[in-house]
Amino acid sequence: MKVGSKIIGDGRQPLMIAEEGQANQGNFDMAINMCELAAKSGADGIEFQLFFAKDMYIPDDKGYAIYKKRELAISQIKELIDIAHSYSLIFQVAGLSPEVIEKCATLGADVFIVNATDLTNPIIIDAVVETGKPFFLATLMGSMEEIDWAVDYALKKSSSSNIGILHGQHVMSSDKGNGVPVDLLQLDCIQDFKSRYGLVTGFVDHTDTKYTPALAVSKGADLITKHLFPDKSWRGPDWSVCLDPEDWHTAREIFQYAFDAQGSSKEISQAELKDRSLHRRSIYTNKFLQSGDILSDKDIVMLRPGLGGIDPREVSNLIGRTINKDLGKYHQLKMIDIS
Repeated sequence: MKVGSKIIGDGRQPLMIAEEGQANQGNFDMAINMCELAAKSGADGIEFQLFFAKDMYIPDDKGYAIYKKRELAISQIKELIDIAHSYSLIFQVAGLSPEVIEKCATLGADVFIVNATDLTNPIIIDAVVETGKPFFLATLMGSMEEIDWAVDYALKKSSSSNIGILHGQHVMSSDKGNGVPVDLLQLDCIQDFKSRYGLVTGFVDHTDTKYTPALAVSKGADLITKHLFPDKSWRGPDWSVCLDPEDWHTAREIFQYAFDAQGSSKEISQAELKDRSLHRRSIYTNKFLQSGDILSDKDIVMLRPGLGGIDPREVSNLIGRTINKDLGKYHQLKMIDIS
């Protein structure tokens, strides 16, 4: 799956995206600053939730007024995309309005998220499909029946190479909570989703720790989103599961360590060869042996260094054979010493 200039999946380098969410709360200067902080934190990209309130709430609902204040103008979104790209950040959009999704695609957004709240909303799925851009279906709060429906619906309208799945959980309704507890992470679902759907699969990290992105990568996640906030004193949407830039950067380093540590090949590396020659044993004489002696198990011992000697696995093939020259004690046996 191509996201911006990066290709993910099939064991390739995964991406770690800084989820800005709605940290800016409609403050454009804050949104710009979050791009800079994401870049300094080592993020591969930044995600913004973008919307028009009219597409989300009925006008007399209190949610309408809240989201109306948090709207960014199209001209601001254009500038934000350009700024993110100037930092070499992938611009990821959790689009909550069809019109915003269409505009963002035109303005250069790289990838879209069908927010978990819209997993069963064909209007939003249609909107991201029509952009022709890659997108992820966020499965948080979704049942397997709903996820199956969303994947099936999307696959009927778009190429599988353009569609990904995001595993995760959303338990943040209480502002006193610290996000998802470890016993609810269900990280094995990452591989389960890959097997079930054959799609690139990522993870939305709603924990309050630096370590979960690395754990998810170890389970095969191709993309991680992790909340970022300006500093530990900041309070706003989802603040309890955010990391400040320093902790986010640390999480990114652990994430990379976890990915680099993967690999299923047990071929001996070049780095191991020197240690192997120093620490493996070979067969040595345990006493003085004369030419013509018949080798017995009491005549030999397995000692280091092993380099240049006979592999201990060959011992059964040596017992009972004849020594063809005088050998001192602790002589490293060679095949030329034996008839």
